Amino acid sequence: MRFSTVQQKEIIEASSGRFIGFIVDAEVDEQTGKIVSFLVSEPKKFLSFLQGEEAVMKVMISDILVIGKDVILVKSAYD
Repeated sequence: MRFSTVQQKEIIEASSGRFIGFIVDAEVDEQTGKIVSFLVSEPKKFLSFLQGEEAVMKVMISDILVIGKDVILVKSAYD
């Protein structure tokens, strides 16, 4: 699966059903070359342009439950 395809999927926290955001980047282990986690940008809120940087959460690969056609279900995300 291509990274650009994964970036288009919504990230949903399975336990709460909360929309977390979209994947913006990946963290790769330098030794193995494998993806360790995805960096997910939180959804934009009203007047978010007044805030400086956007918040990014880390989703570990081990926390991914299902990669579906339109969404990725995860156990949890970390700030």
